[in-house]
Amino acid sequence: YYPTGGAICRLVNKNRKEHGIRCSAESTGGSIYNINTIRAGELEFGVAQSDWQYHAYNGTSKFEEAGAFDNLRAVFSVHPEPVTVIASDDSGVNTLTDAKGKRLNIGNPGSGTRGTWEVIEAALGWERSDLKLASEMKSAETGQAVCDGKIDAYFWLVGHPSALTQ
Repeated sequence: YYPTGGAICRLVNKNRKEHGIRCSAESTGGSIYNINTIRAGELEFGVAQSDWQYHAYNGTSKFEEAGAFDNLRAVFSVHPEPVTVIASDDSGVNTLTDAKGKRLNIGNPGSGTRGTWEVIEAALGWERSDLKLASEMKSAETGQAVCDGKIDAYFWLVGHPSALTQ
């Protein structure tokens, strides 16, 4: 989301003298982190997966305890982000359920990828211990980790095409 935030800020800052709004992109933990930080008043604008925006607005899933965030608004949609699993050729991972017993990156805490993994994990009836390793890397680290043999596969939500899936 950082490149998206940067592009938005370039557009906003282009006419800064006219409207007086200054925009700066920040690297954060991801969708859930961004929503929680907006709720806390530490950010005024952020980028988030639409499913987590829905849950925050309605006070469901990870946002049940905090309650509905009915002041949260969507400005626009950037692109769809399908669930994507990238695995090494010799991992034996051909489908998501093949990841059981493997070394899988499940996303960093606070990311939409991590939140979605936890929903899917529960739907599959899996425990974290069903994975040989549940790594918590940021998406930028995962491609090299597969190539280096540190993990068998990574799970994430991303718009395609993406440089990390090529």
